[in-house]
Amino acid sequence: MDSNVRAATPASPRPSPPGAENGQELTAIAHTFEAKLLFCTKEHAIAARTLPASRKMNIPKTSDDLKNEFYSSIDLIDKIGDLRIRQLTEKLNKVSDEIIVMGIIKIFENTNRQESQYTDQKYAGKILTELKPRTEIDLNLILKSTLANWNKSVEEFPLWLKENYGIDLLKIKLTELETLDLTQLESDKLKTIKWWLKI
Repeated sequence: MDSNVRAATPASPRPSPPGAENGQELTAIAHTFEAKLLFCTKEHAIAARTLPASRKMNIPKTSDDLKNEFYSSIDLIDKIGDLRIRQLTEKLNKVSDEIIVMGIIKIFENTNRQESQYTDQKYAGKILTELKPRTEIDLNLILKSTLANWNKSVEEFPLWLKENYGIDLLKIKLTELETLDLTQLESDKLKTIKWWLKI
């Protein structure tokens, strides 16, 4: 068709549906985010391949080994993302449930990493959620040793307690704890556990 004809008979602009501009903007943002995510993932993969041999992953043989490998992984998040945590989680499939549970409990008990407490506990909780390790350790001992230091935003921990011990036993032990001489902080944490468990 001749360009003069096109100029003489312009097509009426097609109306855009409501919110189309916002939709286009969101699509552009999504594409930008995906590109950045891909770039970061590639960067993390390259960084992981260049780690010194001393930082390579070992299969934990004790609960302390697990704790140490875990913290080494957490401390590398800024450089390689959660790649090392995911590698550790995969290797833990070859580790006994008791070692996993004892190692994770030590992370929830640890008061020496307050600056990274939430990140530590969130990833420890993810390991519990993914692997679902079983234990017969006295529930009272776990509650008493972790209650004060547990981060209230990490719901994975009380949910794992429920899955491992059952809601009935958990209710009994939490009720018993309430009768003890708890600090204000411990009482507050106890209420939050019950809130997460809808008790």
